[in-house]
Amino acid sequence: MLMMPVEEWSRQTFGGCKLGDKRRTERLVKVARGLAGRVGQSLVKSCVSEAEIEGAYRLLRNEQVDCNAIAESGYKACAEQATLSRTLLALEDSTSLSYGHGVREELGPVGGEAESQSQGFMVHSVLLVDEETQHTVGLIEQQRWKRRAEEHGKKPQRKQRRYEEKESYKWERASRAMSERLGELMSRTISVCDRESDIYDYLKYKIGAGQRFIVRASQNRRIGGEANGRLFELTGQLQSAGSYDITVPQKGGRRARKAKMELRTAAVTLVSPKQGHRALSLNVVECREVGTGQGKGLKWTLLTQEPVRSAEQAREIVSHYEQRWRIEEFHLAWKSGGTQVEKQRMQTADSLERMSVMLAFVAVRLLQLREVVMDKVDAKQRSCTELLQPMEWKVLWLKRERGKLPAKPPSLYWAYYAVAKLGGWHDSKRTGKVSWTPLWEGWFRLKSMVEGAELAASLK
Repeated sequence: MLMMPVEEWSRQTFGGCKLGDKRRTERLVKVARGLAGRVGQSLVKSCVSEAEIEGAYRLLRNEQVDCNAIAESGYKACAEQATLSRTLLALEDSTSLSYGHGVREELGPVGGEAESQSQGFMVHSVLLVDEETQHTVGLIEQQRWKRRAEEHGKKPQRKQRRYEEKESYKWERASRAMSERLGELMSRTISVCDRESDIYDYLKYKIGAGQRFIVRASQNRRIGGEANGRLFELTGQLQSAGSYDITVPQKGGRRARKAKMELRTAAVTLVSPKQGHRALSLNVVECREVGTGQGKGLKWTLLTQEPVRSAEQAREIVSHYEQRWRIEEFHLAWKSGGTQVEKQRMQTADSLERMSVMLAFVAVRLLQLREVVMDKVDAKQRSCTELLQPMEWKVLWLKRERGKLPAKPPSLYWAYYAVAKLGGWHDSKRTGKVSWTPLWEGWFRLKSMVEGAELAASLK
């Protein structure tokens, strides 16, 4: 994956945005360039002059600037990149953006309880990943909405509302929008969704529209036909599709461990929960940890229309689902670990939403930056100039290596880990994985050092 310089990235992502005035689009490109070049900084610190600061705030406050138009420009750039992929995984999930400053009165509840004091936006995002390279392609869809306080927490009433009026319609709405943007590429795209998407109407839509999907089941649905019974009680009727070993990583107080996973498959017919509605025919792939005792260990039950005629096909479906965590990485890059969107302090909900949309695409760029070293051999052969300007890599070299500058720029691999170490990272677990905090603290430190070096040079 070739990493674009920030100037080229901001132009490609937002240069085609339709804001009714070319000057607004140019301003958008400049603001995005500043935000991407100084990730995690405030809007003020991402600008290089008083004029840029004033221009950025005018853009964010302008009622003529439609945040959906900003997003559409980014989606279009993503769709263009998607044409280079043979198979795409559309990873979906929802999150919330919470705020506690004055603008909270314009927002909606985001907590689990009706009396929650958290206020903000609910967000549903779809991230495209290249199935073969596992590189992030881009953000292809995002919905943002404010819950109404008077309806929050009233679950019984939601059962009486039309499907299209429910919050759960977000899954189908996302698929419809994605289909419009990708067109024929939709036949190469597999939606990968967690348990919240196990909605009968959504499954019916995906099958009816001929769209590919992998959904983790949460409902113990009734099964018709020969495999009579309930979905989660079919283990004895499923066909074995082999097994494989995985490493369950350390998390919290839980130790890392090895786990043996057994795969079983079947073709089933899901009976509609609504009387008179047609049943759905699809495939089930059960992935269960063995050797842990009854009811213990990992277990996924996946619903799909992808073929499962062999053990290899069953394993491929599970491997696609295992990529779903990448959408959680996007949330981290967008929220706490990268752009820190929840620390923005715009004074109106509209300005805040415009800012959050721009930062969502910056967060995608952060994911792509971190992926440049996924292929260690390739990263060692490529130049760090794909990531750093000449002054940046030279300052970084003098700080980290404390020796004479090399005749040619060092590798991309060296630059990535040098920045991480500048931020205090140590590979204590011998994984080579850098978390967001040290990576971007190192990036901030490098930017400050370069600014200091440039200032010193100008005073000579």
